[in-house]
Amino acid sequence: MTAPPSRLSPMAGLLNAMARLYIRRARPLIAVQQKALDEARNLNDRLRTARDFADSDDAGYIDRSFLENH
Repeated sequence: MTAPPSRLSPMAGLLNAMARLYIRRARPLIAVQQKALDEARNLNDRLRTARDFADSDDAGYIDRSFLENH
């Protein structure tokens, strides 16, 4: 046996409509924030890689003797 269809109250319908409106309007803002977050992560990765390379170079772990032979 199936249950009879339920009816939402007008207040529930208003709440659902407002949630849909918020989601529709928030999507472009979320995309902009996601792009800014990705750019910040990429910058952090580039800076960390450069710092690691500089630390390795300062410690003498990078061999550049092959450059002097040519």
